Amino acid sequence: MRTRTSLLAAALLTAALTPLTTTPASAAPSGLQGDFNGDGYRDVAIAAPAAAVSGKAWAGQVAVVYGTASGPDPAKRTVISQNTAGIPGTAEKDDQFGDQVAAADLNRDGYCDLIVGAQYEKAGEQEHAGTVVVVWGSASGLSGGTTVKNPQPLYGSYFGLSIAAADFTGDGKPDLAISAQSDSGTSPYRIRLIRGPFTKSGTTGAVSSYAPGIDRPLLTAGRVSGDTKADLVVTGLKPTGDQPLATAAYYRGTSSGLSKAASLRTASTAAIGDLDKDGYGDIVLGNPADPDTEPSASTGGKIHVIYGTGSGPSSTRRVSLTQNTAGVPDSSAYGDEFGRALAIGDFDKNGYGDLAVGAPGDADPGSITLLKGSSSGLTTTGAVRLTQDSAGVPGTNEWGDGFGATLLASDVNRDGRADLTAIGVGENSPAGAAWFLPKAAATGSFTFSPTKLGLSTAQGGAFGVDLAG
Repeated sequence: MRTRTSLLAAALLTAALTPLTTTPASAAPSGLQGDFNGDGYRDVAIAAPAAAVSGKAWAGQVAVVYGTASGPDPAKRTVISQNTAGIPGTAEKDDQFGDQVAAADLNRDGYCDLIVGAQYEKAGEQEHAGTVVVVWGSASGLSGGTTVKNPQPLYGSYFGLSIAAADFTGDGKPDLAISAQSDSGTSPYRIRLIRGPFTKSGTTGAVSSYAPGIDRPLLTAGRVSGDTKADLVVTGLKPTGDQPLATAAYYRGTSSGLSKAASLRTASTAAIGDLDKDGYGDIVLGNPADPDTEPSASTGGKIHVIYGTGSGPSSTRRVSLTQNTAGVPDSSAYGDEFGRALAIGDFDKNGYGDLAVGAPGDADPGSITLLKGSSSGLTTTGAVRLTQDSAGVPGTNEWGDGFGATLLASDVNRDGRADLTAIGVGENSPAGAAWFLPKAAATGSFTFSPTKLGLSTAQGGAFGVDLAG
């Protein structure tokens, strides 16, 4: 897309998107995280940045599948691109609209909104300046969009590289943390904290900037210290030496913004949730032993669990697990990428957060390992490993499926238990596919392809690279 002055008015449009099946208006919105149409069921947004739009390859789309009592229903969906009425801009080749997605009720009207990033967007003459668009929730689903102002639209700034939506300042107004590249040679990547409230006319609260000292920072939000303010875990690459290594840092949310409080273990992915039900969020870091960032890694990946306290992540209560850890199903092998994807949710409704770990290279087709939370924290007792060859899971293990490459834990069917949405990026290559695993179990699970969502099969391994809901 080319963002020109004359297109700023397009950011203010609120024309409705047209879902395939209109969802009925509810008397009052549910206020649930991830419920874009306010009907009481959480929905699932699936990134499809490789999707062609009007013949423009990799222009990008986002498919939003609305939740029902049976889970996400592919027949009830909205597909959003920059050619959709009310969405700012125009779909262009290689924009990759939808490369990143997040969800929060930014204007506090009771309907969750969808935040969409396109880090390769062109702004004026600035290639790859990046853009972030808010698509507004409503009783009929997602409707209309507004551009979030890029504080520094530079060539190669990649605004929208990663997006996290949460109330970091504790004022009851959700904020956006957005990573991008800056013009600083000593610390080229920045995190912009854009405070709420957000309006459809494009106004926001104040903007702050932070230099994490991490290249290509990926952002994960959650409440670690147990107060009303969300915290931020930043993962990425440490810009040292000829071979950059994975690294992570913890930022605590404060009333005045974010404050860097701790350096964490080597990691490229993260999830935050309360595994031991003590009121503090625990940090799980994924270290999938990527040979590009860890040339000495010989295992198939590991995860680090750092338990939360009132002052943030504990410096002593920590544990690491691999597929060779007693009680964890299977065994480690080079290329498994155990920890490439992480999701925390209460799958068994006992009040403890449980952990799903994706290993998209495990035995090559990929697997998901489920580990339970308990009063003593994460346990390997009763651990379960799911593949496409598990009884009840649709499909068959095939080379390069990438099952478990992306994971989302959310209660879609409103039964009080978190469900798991999983992506196999290489299923029916290059199409990819999604699986819905109610209660993170094989029973009742089903799969759907991009074509079921009105998308082409030319997804190039990018279908579902990010999920929100």
